[in-house]
Amino acid sequence: MRSDLPNPGRVLDAGALKALAHPLRFQLIELLIEHGPSTASDLGRRVGESSGTTSYHLRQLAVHGLIEEAPELGSARDRWWRPVPGGWTIDGFEVLQREETRDDAQAILDEVLRARNQRIRAWHRDAHRWGPDWVAASVEMTARLHLTREETAALTRELVEVLDRYRDLQSDRKEGRVHVPDAVPVTVQIDGYPSGEPPSGEAEVGDGGTKDAGRA
Repeated sequence: MRSDLPNPGRVLDAGALKALAHPLRFQLIELLIEHGPSTASDLGRRVGESSGTTSYHLRQLAVHGLIEEAPELGSARDRWWRPVPGGWTIDGFEVLQREETRDDAQAILDEVLRARNQRIRAWHRDAHRWGPDWVAASVEMTARLHLTREETAALTRELVEVLDRYRDLQSDRKEGRVHVPDAVPVTVQIDGYPSGEPPSGEAEVGDGGTKDAGRA
């Protein structure tokens, strides 16, 4: 996404890119985004690591402002962690051009694709267990459009605004402040991009768009 969109989220600097490029750290923040606040012990059980290992990596994520403590949920014995509100983005494609950020940015984008593929495979595998009402409520849609850059920008902006409205509605649910019995984690993925070969004479991407890598 671009910086002119509503709530663009935290733009990752070089230090944050390096912190998030670690596969286990990416997995931990994904779990916090999907399931809400948790402790190092609970996350360790989910990923098959010791609480000491997960605690170390959680602290590294916190140093770079990607997660924060939830003191109202914690105790003297357990520290609870949650994603920093607003999500995060990778700003433009130039991070893939710069030598000092290229490898870390590519590692994160690879993890984003892996996580997306893993979620959709899990849905295909388990959809029958959710029942026909949930299947009917879900959607996998590809729209093949012919749009100008201005129209594509407007479409992107409108889609993000809709998602932000629903994100605002459910923020209290993920924090545990409001309990809605029928609410479950639901993944929404929207990809919009020009297809085919770029037109001749097109300017190289530098300070143009932003890859929207993940939002809480």
